[in-house]
Amino acid sequence: MDHHHPPRWLLIRRNRTTGELAFYLCWSPRPVPLDTLVRLAGSRWSIEEPFQTGKGQVGLDHYQVLGWTGWHRFITLAMLALAVLTILAATTQQPDTDPEIIALTVAEIRRLLNAFILVASLPPAHTLHWSIWRPTSQARARQSHYQRRQAK
Repeated sequence: MDHHHPPRWLLIRRNRTTGELAFYLCWSPRPVPLDTLVRLAGSRWSIEEPFQTGKGQVGLDHYQVLGWTGWHRFITLAMLALAVLTILAATTQQPDTDPEIIALTVAEIRRLLNAFILVASLPPAHTLHWSIWRPTSQARARQSHYQRRQAK
């Protein structure tokens, strides 16, 4: 075996229903049986799915940090929030009254927490002030944008 060029394989998976192809470039320091490559390629989805859920539910991809410490703190808190939501979804009892109702999902539990715990009701004066301030600010931004365009 050439130690400067370890073994590489191209694994191609075809979806039986859609015919869609997925390609995997595999690398290993020593030869690996095909069934092991297939099993490992399939396990990739069990890793990627929580990251996709984290991006959609807890803003895992919304960080704007410049250093390792800030990134590490943000990712840790986002993953902790996702873990809490996942545990709540997994341990929530399904009511026996209506079998047509599906169990609570991570997304639904997040919405419920936002509605009942995180969102504080604001006084009407604040809401009215915001509804006037926001369009005014947007109009100023648009005017500035148009002036900058005309200056070019």
